[in-house]
Amino acid sequence: MKIKLGVIFGGKSVEHEISVITALQAMNHIDSEKYEIVPIYITKDLQMYTGGMLRFIDSYKDFRLIHRYAKRVNLVNLNGRFVLQTTGIFKREYNEIHMAIPMVHGAKTEDGTVQGFLELLGVPCAGSNIYASVVGQDKVFMKQILASEDVPQTKYVWFFDTDYYNDEEALFKKISTLSYPLIIKPATLGSSVGIEVIRRKEELESAIEKAIKYDNKIIIEEYIEHIEEFTCSVLGNTSKVQTSDIEKIVKTDGIKKYADKVIKPKDIEDNTNLYRELPAEISQKLTKEIEDLSKQVFRLLNHRGVATIDFLYDTKSKKIYVDEINTIPNFFSHHLWEGQNVSYREILNYILNDTVKEIHKQEDMTLTLETGILKDMLTKDIEEMK
Repeated sequence: MKIKLGVIFGGKSVEHEISVITALQAMNHIDSEKYEIVPIYITKDLQMYTGGMLRFIDSYKDFRLIHRYAKRVNLVNLNGRFVLQTTGIFKREYNEIHMAIPMVHGAKTEDGTVQGFLELLGVPCAGSNIYASVVGQDKVFMKQILASEDVPQTKYVWFFDTDYYNDEEALFKKISTLSYPLIIKPATLGSSVGIEVIRRKEELESAIEKAIKYDNKIIIEEYIEHIEEFTCSVLGNTSKVQTSDIEKIVKTDGIKKYADKVIKPKDIEDNTNLYRELPAEISQKLTKEIEDLSKQVFRLLNHRGVATIDFLYDTKSKKIYVDEINTIPNFFSHHLWEGQNVSYREILNYILNDTVKEIHKQEDMTLTLETGILKDMLTKDIEEMK
């Protein structure tokens, strides 16, 4: 019998469209002999739909098509079965899944939101758990954990929007410990959304006000002028990890933009400002340093499945810094593995097979305690408890 695999994508995220593309591409590479694919699309207004039409890109060009021909459902736990149930007065069972794989990107989806929803229902979830997903999305959490193990990072400060509104002078004093130029980022978004580089203090206030339109938590880092950017993918779990080829990404007109996250080969040829080098032509020493740091970060942040680690390299000081981790990378970063003869299907098979093994492991663990505390409890006892 095939495993019914719920592929969850979309959601209320600024990276909604990229999530759709990731899911459509990945569903074509999942082993159909092992898994029966059940698309589960979450709209921007948080309605859930399923149906075969959701596997085709044309369905997303006019939402009226989805509303008319796909089936609106809710995912529920019915006596231990994970059922896609129709909405409305007369609910019925439309389909069933045995496990799920999130293919979502960005805040309110990839950040543990979807993983938490699935865990609450008891649905086995492929990839990183809630804790790793939260830390991977929040750049401040990530940096604080990496600092505990002396992982190299650029100097930074962080703050909430209320810090800026309540005591701007104190905040600016804190920021003055950094050296210009600076890069300002919303702390919990992804895909380069809301990021800006400033080169003098006079630009600071305007840049902060732009950033807090996207997030109430902001991080400001020292910007490396003489920079090369690298990306390395990691595949594994808590016991074993392996790294992909390293990619070098060069933007001659500044930092990467949101649109650069989704780029076709022809676009690269036509875009003289974007250059990708895979594998990166770098020294063995730097290669090993990036590979070792990638494995360390992956394990330290408790990830499993596939992730990508982004690095910043200061060509002047010859120092490498960890920038961030992507817990569900766009298109599962499959292009980074082609040089090692690891196919897209093999990446997805690894993630899904690892999840099946984890299901069996969880079945042998003690996850609840039968304490009997409530058995003889009376209402008056609750009032008297301290």
